[in-house]
Amino acid sequence: MGWQDYISDPGHFIIILAMLTQAWYLSSPTANRFWGNLIGPLIYTIGDFPIEKLGFFQEQNHLILWIFCLIIATLQAIKFKKKGSTYFWIVIPLESLTRTTMVIAQYVVMIFKSHWQMGQSLNKLIFNPENKFIIATTIVVGLLLGLQSLQVTWQRQQLQETAGILGNLAKWGMGNYAVNQAVTNPEELAFHRRERAILFMDIRGFTQWCEQTDPDMVAKVLNLYYRSVEPAAAQYQPLRITLTADEIMAIYASPSEAIGAARAMQQAAHPILSSHQLGAGCALHYGNVIEGLFGSEDVRTYTVIGDVVNTAKRLESATPAGEITISDAVYQLIQGQLEVEPRAPISAKGKAKPLKAWRLVLP
Repeated sequence: MGWQDYISDPGHFIIILAMLTQAWYLSSPTANRFWGNLIGPLIYTIGDFPIEKLGFFQEQNHLILWIFCLIIATLQAIKFKKKGSTYFWIVIPLESLTRTTMVIAQYVVMIFKSHWQMGQSLNKLIFNPENKFIIATTIVVGLLLGLQSLQVTWQRQQLQETAGILGNLAKWGMGNYAVNQAVTNPEELAFHRRERAILFMDIRGFTQWCEQTDPDMVAKVLNLYYRSVEPAAAQYQPLRITLTADEIMAIYASPSEAIGAARAMQQAAHPILSSHQLGAGCALHYGNVIEGLFGSEDVRTYTVIGDVVNTAKRLESATPAGEITISDAVYQLIQGQLEVEPRAPISAKGKAKPLKAWRLVLP
């Protein structure tokens, strides 16, 4: 056509706009893959029809555009709806081959349009050595691109599955907070002094009960206990939850979160433990701790250490089943907000003076 005629043709600008609009829509993960792949030809048809009138439908390249866009739209719809199935893996190379075949079809139409007045047959035009080479190599390239896309898609899926497994293992071992910090702000996992609320919960009489109970039943009850209590604790944005034997330790940023978690955990634990004549004691303390990654080069874990942790554990050990004990430090922060009753001073190992504590009155 020459640059001047090509640039002055409004139809070419319409199809560029149409395909850019289609690409923008399809970039959304929630896009409808079938109708999204028809946006381009639809805009092109609506925009170009007033210019070419009925002559628009007499152009073979317009017909080819619609046919192949419908095929690609169908293949894309199958690929996204049947993800992971046999159809999914078949459609990937087939879609790539379809796209390159559309180029061949348009090429054939252009050859025919440019030579039909010379009286040459379509067969001779298409199957001369030059065109046979172009068509054959385009098909081969399309097939190779399809196979490459298939390989890349399969590798990406394997990486996503592996990353998902590693992510779950990391969160199970380190907790969501530590994993997220390791990704977004690793410096935060270095040793820091923090004000944290430490919660402990332990099943009373569990060791004796285990001696008298079948190990399979022990495992079943303990797992059911964890599956009920851990989600209750997780509702209040814990920085870390640690499950050790029948003990649960949770770290919270504030006493109010820890108190909410303690109530929810006791409520979740009661129906499971009471059916086996068991119960859990729970206690929490608030204060200054050392927080960060502890361990060797090969094994590390995110946790907190300090007197606050030890005190919380001592308070929990002195708490009867079904009750929640809060330290005096927690009481001073939430005084007047919750109903509490004073406990007798608790003599704790390693403490020079008995610990002042309060029993949280449960609704």
